[in-house]
Amino acid sequence: MKEKTNPIKAQRYVDLLTDSGFKAVFGDQKNKQVLIDFLNAVLPDGRQVKDLTYSTTEIPGFTPNGKSVRLDLRCTDIDGSHFIVEMQKYNQKNFFKRCVLYTSRVYGMDLTKGDADYDIPPVYLVAILAGECLNREHPFWDERFVSEYTFREKMIGDTPEETIFCTFVELKRFDKELSECKNIIDKWCYALKYMSRLDKLPKEFQKEVFRRLFEASEIAQFSEDKRIKYEQEMISERDYNNILATAREEGLKMGYEEGREEGRKKGRAEGFEEGLEEGREEGREEGREKGREEGRIEERLVMAQKLKDLGVSDVIIAESSGLTVDQIKEL
Repeated sequence: MKEKTNPIKAQRYVDLLTDSGFKAVFGDQKNKQVLIDFLNAVLPDGRQVKDLTYSTTEIPGFTPNGKSVRLDLRCTDIDGSHFIVEMQKYNQKNFFKRCVLYTSRVYGMDLTKGDADYDIPPVYLVAILAGECLNREHPFWDERFVSEYTFREKMIGDTPEETIFCTFVELKRFDKELSECKNIIDKWCYALKYMSRLDKLPKEFQKEVFRRLFEASEIAQFSEDKRIKYEQEMISERDYNNILATAREEGLKMGYEEGREEGRKKGRAEGFEEGLEEGREEGREEGREKGREEGRIEERLVMAQKLKDLGVSDVIIAESSGLTVDQIKEL
C-alpha cells in the first residue's frame, strides 16, 4: 500500500519581507492606494497622505566619490512632502544613522541655489525592519514596535516645523497572534510579517484597506510579465541570500577555528610561562638544596682536614665524615 503524502501547497501571496515581494506590491504604481493606506497607518498623528507620485529612487552624488545610492521606494505627496520607504530584512550596523543621512540628503534636494526662504517640504522615512537594527535594550521597548524620531524641544516635545521624520516598524519584536491584533497597526504588522504563510484573507482583515493589500499581494493576480519578473528576482534574491548565509557560516567557522588556534596558542603561551615560573621555582628550590648540600660537604671537608692534621687515618676519617677516601687523599 502506498504511503499517503500531503501535497505541498503553492504559495499564494508574496513574501513582503523580500525586496522582490515588497517592490512587487508597494512599488507597483497600480497599487498606489495600498501604499497610501500603509503610510496613513504608521505616519505621525495629523499627517495623512492624500495622493502620491512615484519618484526616482536614485539619489545622485551621494558618496564623496560621486556615486549614487538607490532607495527602495520614494514618492511625493500633492503638497510636496517626500516619503521614503525602506525594507531592511537583515541586521545592519549604523542603520539609524544611514536613515538620518538619507532623509537629510532628500530634504536638501529641494533647496535650489539662491533660495533664501528655506521653505522646504518635510521628508518622512518609514523603515520596515525584519532584523534587529536599533539595539533596543531598555524594557520600555518590550511592548513597543513602532517608533518615531524627529526634531522636538526636549522638555515639552514641541515641534515648531515639519522637517525630518523617521518611523521604524520593527517586525522582529512583533509577536502577536492573529487574535491579539486589535488595532490597524497590529494588523498591518501581522500582514507584513506573515503574508507569505497565509492562504486566504483572515476574517479579522475584512476592511477594504486589507482587501486591497491581499489582492495586490496575490501572485496569481500578477500579469504574466510581472510574475516572470517577480520569479526571476526571487531566484536572484535567494541566490544572494544563500551567498550571505554561506559567507556567514564560513565566517563563523573561520572565527571558530581562529578562536581555537588562538586559544591553543594562548594556552601554550600560558603553559610555557607557567612552566617557566614553575621551572624558576624548582630551580630556586634546587639551588637552595644544592647550596645547603655544598655547605654540608664544605663542613665535612673542614672537619676531615682537621682530623688529618691530627694524624687520623684516611679510612677512619672517611667513616666519620661520610666522605670518600679519594676525597680525603686530595686534601
